[in-house]
Parts: sequence; C-alpha cells; structure tokens
Amino acid sequence: MVDQQWDAALVDPLEREIFRYTAASITEELEVNITRTAYSPLIQESQDYCVSLISTDFKPFMQSEASIPIFVYDMGEPVRDAVSVIGIENLEPGDVFVTNFESGQHINNVVMGAPLFHGDQISGYVSIRAHWADLGGLTVGGQSMGARSIFQEGTRYRGIRLMRAGKMQQEVLATFQANTYQKEALTGDLMAQLAACTLGIRRWTERVVPRWDAQQVGSLIHVQLTASEAFARRAIAALPDGDYSDTRRWEFEFGGEEVRMDFELKIRIDGDRMVCDLSGLPPQTKLPINAGTVGGANAAVKLAFRYLIGGDAPTDGGFFAPLEVVIPDGTIASATGDAPMGFWNMTMPLLIDMFIAAIGNSHPDLVPASHFALVGGVMLYGRRDDASVWRHVEGSIGGLGAEKDSSGFGPVKCLMLGNMKDVPIEMAEGRFPVRYHRVSLDREAGGEGLHRGGAAADKLFEVLAPCDLNVYPEPRTPAPGLAGGKPGKLGAVTFKRPNSDQWQVPRGEDGGVTKLVAGSLIRQVCAGGGGWGTPVDQFSEAAE
Repeated sequence: MVDQQWDAALVDPLEREIFRYTAASITEELEVNITRTAYSPLIQESQDYCVSLISTDFKPFMQSEASIPIFVYDMGEPVRDAVSVIGIENLEPGDVFVTNFESGQHINNVVMGAPLFHGDQISGYVSIRAHWADLGGLTVGGQSMGARSIFQEGTRYRGIRLMRAGKMQQEVLATFQANTYQKEALTGDLMAQLAACTLGIRRWTERVVPRWDAQQVGSLIHVQLTASEAFARRAIAALPDGDYSDTRRWEFEFGGEEVRMDFELKIRIDGDRMVCDLSGLPPQTKLPINAGTVGGANAAVKLAFRYLIGGDAPTDGGFFAPLEVVIPDGTIASATGDAPMGFWNMTMPLLIDMFIAAIGNSHPDLVPASHFALVGGVMLYGRRDDASVWRHVEGSIGGLGAEKDSSGFGPVKCLMLGNMKDVPIEMAEGRFPVRYHRVSLDREAGGEGLHRGGAAADKLFEVLAPCDLNVYPEPRTPAPGLAGGKPGKLGAVTFKRPNSDQWQVPRGEDGGVTKLVAGSLIRQVCAGGGGWGTPVDQFSEAAE
C-alpha cells in the first residue's frame, strides 16, 4: 500500500494541474472507447455508465464527463467491498474484478474494477459501472413489478475476478453468460467494459507511472481532495444559515396496487457544514422500488448538493466532506435484507427535487422549481425467430423547472441521469420490432408562471411482433412550481390493442407484465416542469 502520510507542502500547483488533466485524459479516453465498442443501445447510445479513478482509500478523484450523474457519487464503495472480499494482498497486476453487491441500486448496475500498480504498490483503481442489459430474474432485464425479493431480479456477483494477472478466467465468463436471457448483449457489453478497464491500466502505466512515484500520486490526490473540500465549504458558508425542509406525498399504481407514500427531507446549514436528514422517508416496501443507502440515499443527496453548489471544482470525494447525510436503516432509500430494487431509480429524482426545493421554499431566488422527476420507461421484450431475446427501453424525457430569470428546459432526461441520451428512432427501428408514428413536443406541459416550466415529449409507437410490456408507473403528483408558479402537467403511459378504441393503463397483471400482440400502439406522454413566479395574468388581475 501507498504510505498515507501526505506532504502537501511538496506538491507544486502546476504539477497538481498536470496530474489532474492527465487523469482526466484517461477517463475521457475510456469513455470514448466503451461507447465505441459496446453492444447494447443502453450503453452505446444512452451511455448508461460511469468511468472513474479511485484513490487507495477508495475516494473517487476523477470521472469522465459523460458519466451518468447518479453513478458518480458512490463509485468507491463497491470497489472497497470487492477488494475486501478478494483481499488486497491477493491482487496483482492485470487483475480485473466484477461486483454488483455493495451498490444499493438494481443489480444490473455492475461495477468492473482493476488495481493500478506502481511497481509492487497499488496507487489507485480504475472503476467502470455499466448497466448490464440482463442478469436473469423473473423478466428479461430483471425489472419485474412482481419481484418481492432481490433474488427474483437476477444474479448478484461480489468481488469475482474476471481476469487474473491479465488472463481471462473462462469459467467466470461462462457463469455470467449462463445467468442471462440475453447472452449476446451481455457478452458484448461486458467485453467493452473489460477492454476499457485494461486500457485504463495501460494508460495509467504509460502516463502516470513514469512521471510520479506512488507517494507523489497519493500526495497529488490528497491535495486535490483538500482543495475540493475547501471550495465546497466556501460555497456552503455563502448560503444563509438555518433549517430547511420539504415534504411530498407520492401516489401511483404499481402492479395493480395503490401506493401512497409521504416523504420528508430536512436540511441544516451551519457555517460551512450542511446536514441532510432523511429520517422522514417512508419505510422500505415489499414492492421493487427500494434503494440501498450507498447508491440510494447518499448518492441522491450528493448529486443534489452538487447541483446546488455548482462551480468548477472536481466532483470528487473531497467535495462532499462538508455534507453529512443522516438516514436510519430500513427506509425506501436505505433498504436492508433482500429488499427488491429493480425500480430503485423511481425515488432518486424525487429526493433530488426535494433537496433543491427545501432551499427554494425559503429562498426561491437561489434555485429552480421542481422538474418532472421521473426516470420513466417503457420496456418491451420478446423473442426473435431464432429464439434469441430482444429488449427495448424507451425512457421518459420531460421538463426541467423554471427559475427566476429563465424558463425551464426540455425535453430532457431527469436530473439523476443528467445528459443521458435517448436512443435514436432509426436505431430502435433497425434493431427491434417497433415503428414510431410520432415524437412531438408538448410546449404546454410546463407549468405556467412568470417563467414557464420545461416542455415534454409525446411519443406514439407500434409494436410489430408479440411482446411483453413493462412500465414505470407515473406519479399522480405533478412537479410543483416555485414562488407562485404553477405545477407542470402529469405524464402517462397507455396502450391500445389492434381493433380496439380503448386506451388502457398497463397494470402488469400477467406475472408483472402486460402481453401485447403485433399492431398494438403505445403512447408515452412525458411530464412537464414546474413554473417559477406568479403568472403575468394573475399580476394583472390583482392590479385590477
């Protein structure tokens, strides 16, 4: 291990920047590589992954620019767990391990990591999380409304070495392939992820090792994390001290069950420290909408904090040192045991919105109104003539909240996904039995206000072969406005079978899915963002 006694005084500021941009050059190249070589549209087009470099004490210090935001904030913990399982003394150059255990997210989010060596010393880790298309379970893709245990959602892997000393472990690869409905997609994405990991090892050896020894690398990382912490503390200190809070009631139908949940989030700002208390979240549920503490509550709050603070400081482990997250075990975002997590990402956008709204309720000039806050998703899967399984995911793209000096933007993915892209229509039609009839812009979806909330998309498409339909339920509570702004419009997913005039809401009656025949139509109306400020016509009415 690298000696943990850092000597910041010996770190030249110019050398620190050279190291920072050298590390960034590695993550950016890996990002390009995995996008170029991945098999499934989820990774190739939507870029459902994160590339990160981790310190020896498992703190992220560099991520790629296109990484999905919610993935960035807990990348160190799965690596820590995998290393503890393998034993750090057993790691050697050329090892690559796989884990989806210590994430607190649905198990499709698989982390692949590798130690980075300076001679016989580990000086860091490269880590890549990617959404594997399928790991078995009740339904293709693992996201089943009918799941009541995480064991029904696929296979969990914990610190398994796929490569040892640079040599592929064929029995491990065969085990991965044996536990999926989609062998071709899983293998293609896995190999792209593995290639990026091994490229990361090579670039670290070429670009970092010749210029800095292991002790210098440790010092450079430490100084960067310290600077990021100082930046965050200054930003917090500039905010008004005090107690802030937000509450929401969430109602929707999930798998034929009516769900009502009450959420409460509290924030305390005291000087250069911030504490976020999530003790008021609903208890974990039998439904597969839970998340674990690491990749759930902690990740959502850290992402919301990053949005609030902004600035040009690196998003690294030091940035979040002044932020404390308080949450007991057993809530919907800190679930324990075998709680199912297939739809873990349903609550993440809501928690991000609540964090921002807690500040906005007292100081609306500082933040935007709430956004549509839903990952959304229309998931289709079926079998081709050769018996292979196909799966297509159509995400929700809605409106962001307006703010004091501008209207909300949209349609885009929700805040937990950041700049994640939609799969192009041409690619979807070329690879899957679907045909798009319309993708239009609903400019009226955003809530009215002095500035209107963001617009949303309205999609209509047809399935050309028999398939199963699975959807994210749409909440019945719209995105609230701020400072007198009106809420955005609600979203909805409906379907219509051939020779029928009746549009229906999918309820997953048949084992958690809805069976469709060729010619069925699906309409996905996405939700709008909240408005900001009292609408002008209301000002006029008040004046009269």
